[in-house]
Amino acid sequence: MAMISTIRKQGWLVLVLVGFGILGFLIPYDAVMAMFGGGSNKVGEINGQTIDRETWQQALATQSSLFNYQNSQNHALENDVWTNLTEELVLGPEYKKLGLTVTEEELDEILFGENLSPYVLSTFYQGQNKPEFRDQIRKSFETMEPQIAEGYKNTVIAKRLREKYDGLLAHAAYTNSLDAKYSFNNANNKATVLFVVKPYASIMESEISFTNDDIEAFYNEHKNDKEYRQERSRSIAYVKIPVVANSADTAAIKNVLAETAASFKKAKGRAADSIFAAQYAGNPNSGKMKYTAGMFPEPFNTQMVADSIGKLVGPVFVENSIVYAKVTFRGTEVDSVQARHILFKEPGAVGRAKADSVRKIIIANKNFAEMAAKYGTDGTKDKGGDLGMFGRGAMVPEFENACFNAKVGDVQIVESQFGVHIYEVTKRGSAKPASYFAAISKTVEPSSNTNRAIYQSALDFIQNHGDSSSFRKGANEMYGGLVYSPDIRPEASSVQGIQSADEIISWAYTNEEGAISQPISVEGGLVVACVMEVKEKGVPTLRNVYDRMKQEVIKHKKAEKYMAMMTGSSLEEIAGKVTSTVKTAENFSMNMSNLPGSGVGEAENAVVGIAFGLPTGNISAPIEGKGGVYVLQRATDIVTVSSPDNYESNKKTANESARRSAPFLIFNSLKEGAEIEDFRFYPEN
Repeated sequence: MAMISTIRKQGWLVLVLVGFGILGFLIPYDAVMAMFGGGSNKVGEINGQTIDRETWQQALATQSSLFNYQNSQNHALENDVWTNLTEELVLGPEYKKLGLTVTEEELDEILFGENLSPYVLSTFYQGQNKPEFRDQIRKSFETMEPQIAEGYKNTVIAKRLREKYDGLLAHAAYTNSLDAKYSFNNANNKATVLFVVKPYASIMESEISFTNDDIEAFYNEHKNDKEYRQERSRSIAYVKIPVVANSADTAAIKNVLAETAASFKKAKGRAADSIFAAQYAGNPNSGKMKYTAGMFPEPFNTQMVADSIGKLVGPVFVENSIVYAKVTFRGTEVDSVQARHILFKEPGAVGRAKADSVRKIIIANKNFAEMAAKYGTDGTKDKGGDLGMFGRGAMVPEFENACFNAKVGDVQIVESQFGVHIYEVTKRGSAKPASYFAAISKTVEPSSNTNRAIYQSALDFIQNHGDSSSFRKGANEMYGGLVYSPDIRPEASSVQGIQSADEIISWAYTNEEGAISQPISVEGGLVVACVMEVKEKGVPTLRNVYDRMKQEVIKHKKAEKYMAMMTGSSLEEIAGKVTSTVKTAENFSMNMSNLPGSGVGEAENAVVGIAFGLPTGNISAPIEGKGGVYVLQRATDIVTVSSPDNYESNKKTANESARRSAPFLIFNSLKEGAEIEDFRFYPEN
C-alpha cells in the first residue's frame, strides 16, 4: 500500500536481523574460502602480461578515488578498471610503434584551453566549453590534492592517446572505386530466379536416422570452429525456499509493539508525539508523515480522517508491518509550486562554483531563461528551465524542500543527487487541506526459531535430493519447480530472478557440474542451487554443445536424403518429387540474404551467390543450405544499372561506414590476438 512505501522511503522501519546460528548461513561462501586460503594471486592476463592481485587492488583504489562509485557499483568499478587495463596493455605497444605522446602543453590545452578533448569535454565540462567553466576547472585542479590531480591527468592522457589512435585509424580507412562499384551493383543489379526449396523444418525427424557416433564425429570435425568456441560461464537451477513469519512470530511482535504503544499513547501534544516516533524509529523524518485517504484499511482509515488529533490508532496491519499512529496536524498547506532551474551535473565544489557564477549574472541581469538555455543540461533548458507546477513528492527531497520553503522570485542554489541547481520559484499554489501523523511500527519477521526450522527443512531437502535428477523431481513436488539461469558470466552480479546473487555465482564457479549447494541466504528466503553446466573458455566439451551439434547432424542427414531426391530435367519434376512447388524471386539482388518466399529464416549467402553465378536457363545441382535444400534456375539475364554519379555516393557512404567501424574492428582484433584471460572474479580451475 502507499502508506508503507512512504514510511520505508523515510527510513523509519527498524529491520532486525535475526541470526540463524549456523555459520554457513551467516558468512558468505567466498569469505569462507578466503579465510581458509582459497583464491589465486593471478587476476588475469592481458597481452602476455600477468595482472597480479596487488596491481589489481591498486588500480581499483586509484579509480575509486577519482570517480564517485557507490557501494552498489562494485561491478561497474571493476569493469571500468579492467577496460582501462585492457586498453593500456593492448594499445600501449601500438602507441609506442606510432610514436604517440601527449606533451605538457597539449595536456594543458585539452584540459583547460579552447580545444578540449572529447573525453574532457563530456566528463569534466558536461559538454559546455565556456571560459568561466575552464577557469573554475583549472582552479579546482590547482587546489585539489596532488595525488588526485595526477590521477585525473593520467586518465586524461590515456583517453587522449586512444582518441588519437582511433582518429588515425578512422582517417586511414578508405574505400576504393572498385569496392564502391561492387556495393552499387550488389544493390541494383537484378535478376529473376526460379527455385525449389525443401526447408528442414518441413521434414520430419522420423524420416532420417542418426547415432551418437554421428554426433561425436561432427563434434570432432567442428569443435575448433569459431562459431562453437565459448566463453567461461556457468548454468544453474535453483529452488527458493521462502523465509516468512508464522502466526506465533506475528503474535510475539504484536505484543512487543503493544508495550511501546502504551507509552506512545501517553505522549501528549504534537511535538511529543513526533519526538517519540522519531526516537523509536531512529529517524527524525518519521515523526511527520503526510496522510492521504486510503493509506490504512477500514475502520482505521475513518479513524485517521475523523478521530480527534492525538488519539492512538492501531494496531494496523500494512503489508508485512504492524503500525500504531497518531494524527498530529489537520489544516491547510500549499500543495504545489511552479519553479524553474538550471542543473549543473558536477557535484560538490566544482558544480557550486559554476552555479554561483551564473547565479550572480541572473540576479544582475534578470535573465534566468537566457542562462537556462545557455547552461542548462537537462530537458528544461529549451523551456527557460521551467519545471511547471509540481506537488509534494514529485521531486527529490532536497530540491523539493528548497522550493516549497522559498519565496516567489528568490534565485537560490541547492544541491541534490543529480548535481547543483540554481532555482527560482515563480508561482505558489493555493492552500489545501492536509493531515500529518506520527507512527511507530515493527516489521513482521520470522523469529530465530522459525529461521532455524526453515533452514533445517532446506537441509533435509538437500539430504533427500542429493543428485541433479532427484533435485529436479523434489523441486517440482515441494516448491513448484526449478528456476533456470543459463550461461552466467563471471562478472555477473545477478541470476534469473535474483538481483543480488554474488554468493550464488561464487559458489557456482567453485563447484563441479552436478554439485548441490548448502542453503544460501537471499532476500526473502533461502536458495538451494545445482550446477547444471560448466563451460570454460575455448574449445567446448561435447556435453556443452551436444544439442547444437545434434541439430546440425539432423539438418545434414535431412539434406543428404533430399539432395539425392531433388534431381531431374526440370524444376517442376524436382518439385513433384519432394511435394513442393516452383517459386519465383523477381527483382532479386545480391545484397539480399535469402530468396524471397522461401520460408527459410536463416541467411543463405552461398545460395544467393550461386543464383547469380548460374548461366541463364541452367538448373543447379541440389544445394545444402543453412535452412533447407535448394535447386535453382536463373530465369533471366542479370539486368545491370549504371551509376548516375560514377559510384561516388556509394564510395562516400562506404568510406563513412569504414571510418566509423575501423577503430572498433581493429581494437577487437587486437584484443582477440592478445589472448586475454579474465580471472578477476573467480580463479582459474
